[in-house]
Amino acid sequence: MKTLKLISFAFLLMIMNNLSVVAQNTANKSNKEAIAAIIKTVELAVDGMTCQKGCADGIDKKLKTVSGVVKSKTKLDTGISKITYDESKIKLSQLISIIEDRGYTAKPAVKNKKV
Repeated sequence: MKTLKLISFAFLLMIMNNLSVVAQNTANKSNKEAIAAIIKTVELAVDGMTCQKGCADGIDKKLKTVSGVVKSKTKLDTGISKITYDESKIKLSQLISIIEDRGYTAKPAVKNKKV
């Protein structure tokens, strides 16, 4: 009888451990999905830049000081500002306003489609 109780207890512990692992894996997956859902990357077409160092780099320097902006890279030759940001902290419209406050125009870039 004592052996049967011991085996039952061991079996119960094994089941509880497996349930804990399944719950942890589910929680980790949900957390990763939630993080991916709020981190976005957008490409903005920026007009009015005349130089890389003062204009494009100045936009990046300003954006990188803003809470919620993870990364920013603006290129004069393409006229594109690629910004990675946390949309739970800052909105796309606010990013555009920051660029426009520096004297440029900005709007979501249109991707070229091959015909």
